Amino acid sequence: MPRPFAVIGFTVFFTIALLYNSDTGAIAGVLLAFAAALVISLFVTEARNQRVLPCAFASGILACILLIAEINFHYLPAVEYDGKTCGMTVQLTDYPEHRYGNYYFNAKALEIDGEESRLKIRLVFSSLPDAEPYDTLEGDFTFYVLGSSSEDYLASNKARGVFIGAYPMNGEYTVNNISEKEKPFAKRVVDVREAIKKSVSRAVTGDSGALATALLIGDKSDMSPDILNYFRMSGITHIICVSGFHLSLWAMVILEILKFFRVNERIASIIAVLGVVAFMLVAGMTYSVIRSGVMMLLYLLANVLWKNRDSLNSLGFSLVVIALYNPFAMGSVGLQLSALSTFGLILYLQYVKPKIKQKFDKISNSYFAEIADSLINAAMIPAAATAFTLPISMGLYDEFNFAVILSNIVAVPIAFVCIISGALAGVSAKIFESSINIFSHVAQAFGDFLISIARVFSRFDLLTFRADEDSHRILICGIFLIVAVAVLMAYSGKNLYKFACMLCAVIFTTGLIFSSVSRDSETRLNVIDVGNGTAVIVSKNGENLLFGCGGTEFLGAERISEEIKHCGYKINYLFIPDSDENASGYLNDILLEYRPEKIYCGDLPSGSDLLLKRTDIYDFGIHAQTENFSVKSITVEKSDCAYLESSDMSALICFDPSFDYSLLPSEVKAADVIISRNDYPDNIENPNCRLLVLNAENGRGIIIQDELSDYGVRCAATGGCGNILIRGENGCVSANRN
Repeated sequence: MPRPFAVIGFTVFFTIALLYNSDTGAIAGVLLAFAAALVISLFVTEARNQRVLPCAFASGILACILLIAEINFHYLPAVEYDGKTCGMTVQLTDYPEHRYGNYYFNAKALEIDGEESRLKIRLVFSSLPDAEPYDTLEGDFTFYVLGSSSEDYLASNKARGVFIGAYPMNGEYTVNNISEKEKPFAKRVVDVREAIKKSVSRAVTGDSGALATALLIGDKSDMSPDILNYFRMSGITHIICVSGFHLSLWAMVILEILKFFRVNERIASIIAVLGVVAFMLVAGMTYSVIRSGVMMLLYLLANVLWKNRDSLNSLGFSLVVIALYNPFAMGSVGLQLSALSTFGLILYLQYVKPKIKQKFDKISNSYFAEIADSLINAAMIPAAATAFTLPISMGLYDEFNFAVILSNIVAVPIAFVCIISGALAGVSAKIFESSINIFSHVAQAFGDFLISIARVFSRFDLLTFRADEDSHRILICGIFLIVAVAVLMAYSGKNLYKFACMLCAVIFTTGLIFSSVSRDSETRLNVIDVGNGTAVIVSKNGENLLFGCGGTEFLGAERISEEIKHCGYKINYLFIPDSDENASGYLNDILLEYRPEKIYCGDLPSGSDLLLKRTDIYDFGIHAQTENFSVKSITVEKSDCAYLESSDMSALICFDPSFDYSLLPSEVKAADVIISRNDYPDNIENPNCRLLVLNAENGRGIIIQDELSDYGVRCAATGGCGNILIRGENGCVSANRN
């Protein structure tokens, strides 16, 4: 078997990725199936001699064992702390991230209630602690499960191996500052990473500076949501996520410099190995960094040992290494995209590119052949990297922009210049002022250009395929089925596969045009679980409205931000009745991340006006007519509500719990959905709405929900149990807990 690690690695990878969210019973069933298949394959002479199937089945068993062990020995013991308040000694392991008005630290518990612990934790503070990485904190902390209100967020944290978060009880804790000599080597790595960030930010300002930092070390914390969305929509997010592109670039730079000074190839490879390891540490050792780093180290070590290298084997080996460290990492979207795009590139470079080169070698004009070959490679490389990541992209975003091929052709060379100039600007910032630092100007100019490229390609709407309807998903599944049949025909010697490929192209092109022309999507109301407060996001055809931005939930701002991300990182219209914390408590935190186009408001919290300089401001009582919605604001006896209408449904959003329903106009009382804060409106007898939703605190919301259900009212409450997603289309209204 020429590629054992390729078989082992990909079997482990796909097995865990598919069983990622399964319970241990289901995983155990799959394990038994693999075991039975292994036994059967060992009795089949041909399979036993080829060794591929037995190796794959044994790898499947290994994957199941790793996953069951991770669930039972790490995940379940960690989430048992959910809701508890315990005395804890914890060690900070990184500098803070400032988001939603809070400070977030990665940390490691040393003791919990007097018992030794090594639990990884994400700490949250409302004010910045006077502490540095690897200082310790002591106090009573309340625990909560990370991502309890969002499956995507939960999956992301599980993949990172951080299952639980905590915040100090009553904001009280004690900081124990540890001397620099007593801190581990990891503190030096964190300091280097922070020094690079500060140096680059000082040399390259604004959005280009944030982009330069992301390109160099993968830190995207300073990039605005709008720009992140441009990169996502244009298909070039991989540029700002440290992976094989960056590691191969730095390894190549090191090797070329050493080659210029005529350093021995083996010695140069050893120096490059040290450089790659150093870069991996500074880049944060994310799983995409580990995957690409292991592959690059194997490539360089092959030069030292004069051994043959195999890219598929290296990729499989890197996946095994990661799975042994954290099996949940196979569920990381970043690792999945990184591994599958690399797989596509390897297949293209090893099997397709040589055949293309053979074709062009027959052309007599070598200059023309070289240009044509370069152009085809420039188009095929992003296409090959995209081919295997397409299902994941569709599943994540319900859409895919096929401008990705063009955007990568243009953006990758520009990113190369940005990385080199950004690094040189950061180094020379210690010597020159930014005004006379030529590298700063180069990085600034090319950074602005790269952002413009991302912005332009993100708006190629005609090339965007949307899979937000069942018909689109059926179309995609049908195409993949045809491709599978075509491959089988090719291996059986039949040439009907050519016809199948043409059929795929026709069906897919037709579907692309149809989905681009058709814009009739459903209306979605997402009632966000923010405790006693109001935060409702309404979406249709890419237009997003946010009603209220307040509550009592500690992580309310984070939950609102997460839902805005799912809506394309933008809010078109924002409706805020007053400055009460239940209606606008998180407003300033959200405005720091997202800037609405228009805001309809009454009184605003202190400081909000400074964050709304580029936003059109209207009085809350003004009737708003958007492309997809009609919004009428109503105030009755100092209580506010908003009446929303679309072609699919109508909704009444009450910002106050004691709203007198009987005083409302009759057309407003006919709303399909009523959304109320913490309690149902006063004097609401026999409501004729299809659904009543309560945005309420833990316990109370569920009690009222049960009471109303007993009276035959269709009711749902957030109540600390997650968001309520309401869907309306052509007069049909449905709801489920998100």
